[in-house]
Amino acid sequence: MAVYFIRTFLPVENGIPFYGALAALWCIQPYSDTTKNNAFQRSVGTLTGAVYGLLFLLMFRRLDLVIPEFVYISASIFIIPVIYTTVVMNKRNASFFSCVVFLSIALTHSFDADPYLFVLNRVIDTFIGIIIGVAVNDFRLPVRTDKTTLYVSGIDDVLISPSSNYSKVELNRLIRSGVKFTVSTTRTPAELMSIMNGTELKLPVIVMDGAAIYDIKEKKYLEMTYLSNSVSEEAERIISECGLNCFVNTMLDTTLLIYYGEFRNPAEKNLFETHSNSAYRNYISSEYRRKDDNERILYITVLAEKIDIFLLERRLRQKLGVSARISFSDSEYEGFMYLKVFSPMASKENMMSKLKEHTGAEKAVTFGSIRGKYDVYINDGGGNATVKKLKKICRSHGNF
Repeated sequence: MAVYFIRTFLPVENGIPFYGALAALWCIQPYSDTTKNNAFQRSVGTLTGAVYGLLFLLMFRRLDLVIPEFVYISASIFIIPVIYTTVVMNKRNASFFSCVVFLSIALTHSFDADPYLFVLNRVIDTFIGIIIGVAVNDFRLPVRTDKTTLYVSGIDDVLISPSSNYSKVELNRLIRSGVKFTVSTTRTPAELMSIMNGTELKLPVIVMDGAAIYDIKEKKYLEMTYLSNSVSEEAERIISECGLNCFVNTMLDTTLLIYYGEFRNPAEKNLFETHSNSAYRNYISSEYRRKDDNERILYITVLAEKIDIFLLERRLRQKLGVSARISFSDSEYEGFMYLKVFSPMASKENMMSKLKEHTGAEKAVTFGSIRGKYDVYINDGGGNATVKKLKKICRSHGNF
């Protein structure tokens, strides 16, 4: 509106601020790269529509046709080559803008005394809007953020916010500004990629409750802690004696293989059917498993009813003692729980020191929902609140 006001003092047509405002609003996006892409698409669409609009006006002036009904029908037919041109140029996203510009010229200004000047001003209005939109979108107040500290957050009850995209947008902005942010989770890389879809994680992540560090960009494991084969054999024997099935997660080179036996409950079967098609998981029947000294076992998972899990956990602790780390947690299946058997060295704390080496960070700040275990305690459901706390700490250079 300010630019339009200034143009009223110039010895040329003033233009219409409506078109500039539309272009500016369309260009404004959460990220600067999408803003520039939208600006480019808008520019291509505007020029294409303007060229066809000008040709349309010249044709009707040449033929001296002023019947409105004929103009409208002709414009409807003329829009076909407008759309097709964007397809030929492989600019399909610009098709909408081309059509809007063309129709605004053909249907609104075909009967003006000087319609050609409108075409020029229509293009000028749009480019003014594009320039302002990109400028507004790229403008940031000068804020210093901590780019040396490693910030590590949990996911469940800490970072996930299904009701809002705010956390993803703000996280991406922090990551793009150079903040060293990553996550630590009990989940596998496959589950992590699904949950964090849309978040531009760049640094390696701690997965499988500290059993491994996974590089998302390179799609490979950087660090792994294996369960002793003898301990694994004993754990599997106890699980079998309790009448339960288990999933044995092993590494073959850099590929995760999950061996499974005969399913003992509907939750196991549903878990398999839901996850077996994932590109990050490789489920293999136990009958094809080669049990030898070269087998590298990350951890063992059992999915069973709560009472069976508690009984199994007691037996495992009695038999395995400190030779294994046993954890259990609620599952997505009502009445069922997960139990996992890890190497005693497989922990998030041990992997944190290795993660700092991989990222070059000397200091780390952790976010979690267990009081006393993490540097920043999250007790309000996480999500947007966690990201706001992260922003505040980043801008105070790691002080909290």
